[in-house]
Amino acid sequence: MGQFILWASLLFTAFTLFMNYRRKKSKRHDTLISPTSFIYPALVVFVVSCFFFGLVALIAHPVTAFFSAPKYEAKVVDYDFTDSSSNDTKTAVVEFRNDNNQTIKKPLNYGSSDPVEIGKTITIGYENGDQRVTNLSFETQLLPIFIVSLFLFLLGLAMAWFLLYSLGLDYSIILRIGMGFVLYLVFPAAMLFFIGAMSWVIWEYFQGRRNDMPIWALGICSLFVTLLIPAFFGYLKVIFTKEKPVKSSRRFSNFKKRMSK
Repeated sequence: MGQFILWASLLFTAFTLFMNYRRKKSKRHDTLISPTSFIYPALVVFVVSCFFFGLVALIAHPVTAFFSAPKYEAKVVDYDFTDSSSNDTKTAVVEFRNDNNQTIKKPLNYGSSDPVEIGKTITIGYENGDQRVTNLSFETQLLPIFIVSLFLFLLGLAMAWFLLYSLGLDYSIILRIGMGFVLYLVFPAAMLFFIGAMSWVIWEYFQGRRNDMPIWALGICSLFVTLLIPAFFGYLKVIFTKEKPVKSSRRFSNFKKRMSK
């Protein structure tokens, strides 16, 4: 997987830089183009490409396993603990029987701070010789799927912009999609998140589960919730409704012409 990410990123970076060089050369003709001017763009394109192809490689295995690998019903029986810099990451260990009626105990192919609970039965993909099994019960990993999909979408937009720009094509559609994503999804989702988080803190306080919270913090949370709720609905009204332009009356137009004389 590492070689795929490296070579795919290098090839994409080299292609975009070559096409960008040709585009600039065709515009400047005899003017020399400094190679150092491509160092920073090359680093940016290479880093973004590594993240993009890394996510592609990450989701490729579960997708191929879903369609090709033998599927089994497995039960979560234990956790493997992997020390992390911030907290303990748990990897669920499952137990199942293969086609030869042999009991196999293997960890999942990913770890999480909130793993699948012990005793839950999930669908897995496993081929003989695999060190780990693939969790094919996607409803148990909605948060990782959402995060990976979000970053894959954003990085995909960046990759499309690099490609269109290097080819000299119109990339305004990429900018419109990006702005629409920010305006119609990111901002409303962020506002809803803050409203929900602070409302939950207030609810916990009045339920007696946050008695240690100072009164000034409760007041700040209440103030922000009071301000954010009308701001949220006002923002939705602005972006989803179009105000009709006010037509100036004929009498006002004649008055304006007289004043300008």
